[in-house]
Amino acid sequence: MRILHLAAGALLLSASTTALAQTADRIWVGGPIITMEDDAMRAEAIAEDDGKIIAVGTREEVMKLKGKGTQVIDLKGRTLLPGFVDAHGHVFIGGLQALAANMLAAPDGDVTDIPAMIRTLKEWQAANQDVVAKGKMIIGFGYDNATLAEQRHPTREELDQVSTEFPVLVIHQSAHIGTVNSKMLELMGITADSKDPEGGVIQRKPGTTEPNGTLEETAFFAAIPMVLKNAGPEGLKTFVREGSKLWARFGYTTAQEGRAIPNIANVIRAVGAEGGLAIDVAVYPDVLVDRDYIKANQSEAYTGRVRIAGAKLTIDGSPQGFTAWRDKPYYDPVGNYPEGYSGYAAANAEQVFDAVKWAAENDIQLLTHSNGERASDLLIAALAGAQARFPGMKAKRPVLIHGQFLREDQMDSFKELGVIPSLFPMHTFYWGDWHLEHTVGPEEGQNISPTGWALARGMIFTSHHDAPVAFPDSMRVLDATVTRRSRGKQVVVGPDQRVDVITALKAMTIWPAYQHFEEDSKGSLKVGKLADFVILSGDPTAVDPETLDTLKVTETIKEGQTVYRMAAGGRRAEAEPANIAPLLHAMAAGTPGHVHADGRECPGDASMALGILMSGAVVGQ
Repeated sequence: MRILHLAAGALLLSASTTALAQTADRIWVGGPIITMEDDAMRAEAIAEDDGKIIAVGTREEVMKLKGKGTQVIDLKGRTLLPGFVDAHGHVFIGGLQALAANMLAAPDGDVTDIPAMIRTLKEWQAANQDVVAKGKMIIGFGYDNATLAEQRHPTREELDQVSTEFPVLVIHQSAHIGTVNSKMLELMGITADSKDPEGGVIQRKPGTTEPNGTLEETAFFAAIPMVLKNAGPEGLKTFVREGSKLWARFGYTTAQEGRAIPNIANVIRAVGAEGGLAIDVAVYPDVLVDRDYIKANQSEAYTGRVRIAGAKLTIDGSPQGFTAWRDKPYYDPVGNYPEGYSGYAAANAEQVFDAVKWAAENDIQLLTHSNGERASDLLIAALAGAQARFPGMKAKRPVLIHGQFLREDQMDSFKELGVIPSLFPMHTFYWGDWHLEHTVGPEEGQNISPTGWALARGMIFTSHHDAPVAFPDSMRVLDATVTRRSRGKQVVVGPDQRVDVITALKAMTIWPAYQHFEEDSKGSLKVGKLADFVILSGDPTAVDPETLDTLKVTETIKEGQTVYRMAAGGRRAEAEPANIAPLLHAMAAGTPGHVHADGRECPGDASMALGILMSGAVVGQ
């Protein structure tokens, strides 16, 4: 059915929230509706036609649009909100969580110590013998030394207990660090004589130059081509399809690929062209890789549910992995670190200034990963210099990604520069205790992911999950933004940085829509916007805030069409396995090549695998 506009003087349903129309395709009633529109935050019913909202208001008003063919959906007490907009994540590599052995700690997995890690890897190996035998690799994803009983990374010798025949790689939850066994070090060509690559570290056994198996940043990234080089075009497309499905299961109707190279951006676009995407995907290619591609392909419009939305810059690394670039020493770093250690940069000042200048002069929106204070100082200086020459850059809404360790004066600078902070309050849940005890200490730890500072300054901010660093769990994002309670000791990490539920919801809906320049079509329930909805098991504004993480996404609706519905029995979305068989078979088709510690591979072409490296495996935190 199409909207039939009526002549002047005909029926007008609630002028502020409805449109002239005759009948609706679908009407939702029977539960709370939260619009995220400040002047009308609540509604009783909402109507959709041809993928767009045509009425929002009282039940009586909206039901006047019911025609013979209108489907009326009873919410049965559930709560309908705008579909969540991914402020920062890596949808392409989201399939890796399904592919690999689950190294996560509770509540997302069962690995609490190194023996449990070894046991889980062996169980995965036994269950995937054909894949391991043909693909020549054992891989786990998501371990965290902060949650292991030993509070350290595993050693190469401990991973040798899993296998000495096959290379073993376990990826840290930050995706900035990994640990490998002796076979993997051999294949990578890493020995006691190997030098640390620029922007990375090969960790050594105490008092020696012998690698202990743990690799940081660029040293670790060199392992990624070995993991996925044989996925092939269809395997890479499987990543895209399954990633978008995972995001939809958590209520996201717009996903982000927050760091890509052209090969991977083109894979995402190809899947979209084939009709393989259930939700929209905004792609931000790496500004240090191929600027011509970004400039030629940037678009405000989606084609096949994909658009190249801007560019991504990365300045430093992971805060909980001690690779974020700080302006002072880490509080009590766990590991073999020199006195006064403060992390390091992933990009030098010349690269940062040049990238920011290029974005400004080419009218490109720039998202910048910056975690440590020193990294943010560099970003602020680069932005200030570029905006002095190109004042229009502020209108392109530059975005700070993560900003875990910020000084309050830096938040003032970001406000002055028109920067949107996309913050990561889920860190308070996963690593709150670790930050208080080891990274920045009990005083400065209160201000990680400082949403309260942004709110006090009247700034728009967004909240993200950075999946696959963690599941793209929207209710975990909401809970952490409101409560900031750590999963271990259950302490509130920075009570002054907590925000109310409505503000936290804005940071997941209308504000990230604004961040993406899509506030006119997404992020709130308003006539003329896309019918992108999420339905929750309860009303997040009515439950005890301490129980927000128990709410479930029961349905996700993209432009009026259901793209996810919770299975019978109310299983949590993350418990539903992705269909990764095509990817597993694709990976099993070949064998890995030889990749040196400096990232060079021989023989063969690892361009597709390096695309994975640059797009998703180099994620965030």
